[in-house]
Amino acid sequence: MKKNIKHLASAGAFAFFLAIAMGSMDDKKEKSETSETSTATANGEAKSNYKKLGETLPTDYFDVTVNKVSVENSVNTGNQFGDLKQEAGTRYLIINTSFKNNSNESRMLIDGEVLVNYNGKDYIFDKSETVMLEGWGLMLDQINPLTTKTTNLVYKIPSELKGNAYYKPGRSGSNDLIDLGNIE
Repeated sequence: MKKNIKHLASAGAFAFFLAIAMGSMDDKKEKSETSETSTATANGEAKSNYKKLGETLPTDYFDVTVNKVSVENSVNTGNQFGDLKQEAGTRYLIINTSFKNNSNESRMLIDGEVLVNYNGKDYIFDKSETVMLEGWGLMLDQINPLTTKTTNLVYKIPSELKGNAYYKPGRSGSNDLIDLGNIE
């Protein structure tokens, strides 16, 4: 009987924390992404909310501006323990980005993804590299209303990758894109 109560209490606690986690997500429904949308956007066909480098992209919760983009063989952070060393067959796409919370409450920042059409095929890079230093990455950062955070997002890409790249900020619509220019 005591084991059943413990299992029931554990299951109840898990359900409670799951409900809290789900409840803390945005009250607005996330816009779904399909492979068709990704294909259209990476090819540059659907540009309903399309901006260029230096222009501000308004999304539901943030005004996002890509300030600078570079492709490097290694990442020099100024701290030897946070640097990303050169790896065979890869490069690093570094996107210096500013996020201004345009909501009326604090919001969590999410990295987003990079879309590239290479040799007629769309590729989505949705995992950024973890750099545990201030000014590098978002690591579950949350910012208050009307405040801005500027950081460097780092994506590992294959050395052979060439083509026009787009940045789709996290928590944005499927057609919210910033043109990063051509990756050479």
